[in-house]
Amino acid sequence: MNFEELNFLAILLAAVGKFIVGGMWFSKILFGALWLQETGLKMDELGDSKKPMIITMISGILFVFTVAVLLSMMTLDLTSAIAIAVIMAIGISGAQSLPSFLFEGRPMKLYLIYATQYVAEFVVVVSILTLMR
Repeated sequence: MNFEELNFLAILLAAVGKFIVGGMWFSKILFGALWLQETGLKMDELGDSKKPMIITMISGILFVFTVAVLLSMMTLDLTSAIAIAVIMAIGISGAQSLPSFLFEGRPMKLYLIYATQYVAEFVVVVSILTLMR
């Protein structure tokens, strides 16, 4: 693996895209109200979001970098890359987090909010990385 072959601008833009999707996912526009309801939290209980946002962006960059490395090892067109993204989101992220939800007795609606977020973010990230290759 030659890291010089990676497009670091694409990695940065894909991380920003992932961050935006996550922000929209938990906003009033999409699933914010349902997420609050399913977690049992109230908006005023969430506290200062600065530190979680910074950590989210850092973990997003790590996530995108990892996906970029994996994609650099494959030669895929956009359709194939999106198919791989959906498979990874459902088969890795979704499958890995499901037991935690079950053992913790957390609502399936909450799991589905997160699982569909994984799919959306994977698709956005892989699309940006593939198109900017």
